[in-house]
Amino acid sequence: MLAKILIGVAGVLVLFVAVVATRPSAYHVERKLAVAAPADLVFGVLNDLHQFAGVLVLFGSPLGKLDPNMQKTFEGPATGVGQSYSWSGKEAGRGKLTIEESVPGQKVGMKLEFVEPMKSTATCALTLAGTPTGSLVTWSMDGNHNFIGKAFGMFMDMDNMLGADIEKGLAQLKTVAEGKQVAPFTFGDVDERGL
Repeated sequence: MLAKILIGVAGVLVLFVAVVATRPSAYHVERKLAVAAPADLVFGVLNDLHQFAGVLVLFGSPLGKLDPNMQKTFEGPATGVGQSYSWSGKEAGRGKLTIEESVPGQKVGMKLEFVEPMKSTATCALTLAGTPTGSLVTWSMDGNHNFIGKAFGMFMDMDNMLGADIEKGLAQLKTVAEGKQVAPFTFGDVDERGL
């Protein structure tokens, strides 16, 4: 009797492994949001990881708030290609974000590497298009799942899970970019001399 149960369990495991192995490894998640700020201003936030780190959302929370004791390291140029941001913390795990492509006012491409809790690499593309009221930001993320990621994807909708973080990141970006807008001077306002 025990032998039949073990054979049955082994059969189910083999079937599960076979199904997971046949699942596609590549994934693509994309979200868009209109921002009431010009593309050049939004690009300035995206092209500087000191600013962008404040809008990056991982595991449902802004990265900076996820783990207040997290170690942060910025390397490379002040902005643009080659600038990187590394983090390490008990709650946030360990990872690195590096700007690999920078087209002023149009696009910033980044490599997102997770080392812990689970190793994976993804590419993020943030593209900008001017609109009459500001800009349209498209944030996409592409990568490949390993076996564990493919197994996890059988039980969780990865587009919804990753997409929720991207949506929260876009909302943070909108708040930051629109907050950088300077209200135009109008008659009746007091200038810096008090006139």
